[in-house]
Amino acid sequence: MSQDVSSNARHLGIEIELAGVEPSVLTQAIVQQFGGEVKQHSAFEYQVVDSSAGKFIVELDAALIKQLGEHEQSQSVLTNVGDSLLKFAAEQFVPWEVVTPPLLLDDLPKVTALIDDLRQQGARGTRHAARYAFGLHLNPEVTATDVSSLLAHLRAYFCLYDWIVAKEQLDLSRRLTPYIDHFKADYIDLVLSDDYQPDRMQWMRDYIEFNPTRNRSLDCLPLIAHLDESLVAALDDRDLIKPRPTFHYRLPNCDIDNPDWNIDYPWQLWRTVERLANAPEKLAKLIQAFVVDRKRLTHKIDKQWVADCEAFLIAEDLLSDDLAQRIDGERSA
Repeated sequence: MSQDVSSNARHLGIEIELAGVEPSVLTQAIVQQFGGEVKQHSAFEYQVVDSSAGKFIVELDAALIKQLGEHEQSQSVLTNVGDSLLKFAAEQFVPWEVVTPPLLLDDLPKVTALIDDLRQQGARGTRHAARYAFGLHLNPEVTATDVSSLLAHLRAYFCLYDWIVAKEQLDLSRRLTPYIDHFKADYIDLVLSDDYQPDRMQWMRDYIEFNPTRNRSLDCLPLIAHLDESLVAALDDRDLIKPRPTFHYRLPNCDIDNPDWNIDYPWQLWRTVERLANAPEKLAKLIQAFVVDRKRLTHKIDKQWVADCEAFLIAEDLLSDDLAQRIDGERSA
């Protein structure tokens, strides 16, 4: 099988959206795996500080709720009863989110153990209720910031997108929300064109022109802000864009209440994007096939590209051992 595209010195940030457990359970589960001390900033935001990996954040994932919590702390305008009612109401629709610091890949087994612990304590994920459009966000540290590498990852992602959605069995509730919108056809056409050879600044400007929003399944705005924060200054979402040298991969479900689920599967799907991006000849070959397939009238409604894409990945040895074994098992079932 193909070698990993980078060493375990790389970092990965993880964001897990979930419901069903109190913040005290979330914070203590983090302490159990990583150590540290729990700090409460409001009824809606907690931190685990001085852990072996850095600072974890546990928050009710809604800007308005957090603002109310900050107001409560500074002005004492909410009574304990009112605060509890607000928290209860918010939890019916808004997920708690566990945000890790940038973790070394060697720390991922601890995240697996954390998820297993939370599952056993009643954590609920995407498929538990129709209103739970919860996701798992991965923030893989980029291995290079030159435009050829960044474009290669985007092109690989565009080619593999339909296959990843099929493997993820993306939940309908998440498909109906705008948060993980796929890229529009005109931007995909631009990036896949042989004639598109921008420098990095032009690529960043083009990305923002076509995608002036965080609502993309692979959000590049945090990376662009890291490279040149002035470029995102005029965007409506600028206050929510956190500069960091990562892709912000928002597509996967959070199936935390499924005993057969953990982060390893969505992580291996993303690593397939990286392997393809780092194999220029194979990527060029798949792009050519994808461009042709997109012209078929039934491209968007049949599964032909998904099947062809998977066959290509197997034939070109682009899957990790674990992912290849899982797919082989699915085909044999």
